[in-house]
Amino acid sequence: NAINLLSNVPVSCLDVLISPSTQEEAKETDVKYNGMNMDAIQVLLKFMEKRIDKGSSYREGLTPVLSLLTRCCRSHRNIRKFIKAQVLPPLRDVSNRPEVGTTLRNKLVRLMTHVDLGVKQIAAEFLFVLCKERGHLEEPMPNPMDEMTEEQKEYEAMKLVNMFDKLSRDKVITPMGVRPDGTMTPLEEIVCQHQANEHDTSDSD
Repeated sequence: NAINLLSNVPVSCLDVLISPSTQEEAKETDVKYNGMNMDAIQVLLKFMEKRIDKGSSYREGLTPVLSLLTRCCRSHRNIRKFIKAQVLPPLRDVSNRPEVGTTLRNKLVRLMTHVDLGVKQIAAEFLFVLCKERGHLEEPMPNPMDEMTEEQKEYEAMKLVNMFDKLSRDKVITPMGVRPDGTMTPLEEIVCQHQANEHDTSDSD
């Protein structure tokens, strides 16, 4: 389709999607930015939102158009600024979390926690490019284990074992294991089965 065709067009040629508005076009269309006709970009945005609202087949149906718009924004300033005005208008509602709501911004933020790694990465990249690829990165946190002695590490490991044991005995969690056939089962059953097999082996000896 048209999205796949445009995805294979060199970045330098994507400016065919926008053109200076003539006086006649300016009267016919409301979709313009800095004197440029943004009809094609608006169509791509609407198509992207429809794909998001569909709620399925994101990898095949959504990622191509998201990737295309990301390339356009990265290469053409007017396209980026126009799309940013549509997707990330000035924030007025600060009482709700960014993913709560029905705006295109809310929908894209929700995609950043999608189970499909490819989908959430392209959604995050799109928003990042809209923000001129600027942001704050936290410094890596030091690993507390690096400063511990072997005795301290052993002590912390035993604390963790005791905590899991207590949670297991109180039925808060159920430790699970994997049977030979690949299915999950409570770890206690696997241990009992293993002990029974060892007992049978010792009896046969």
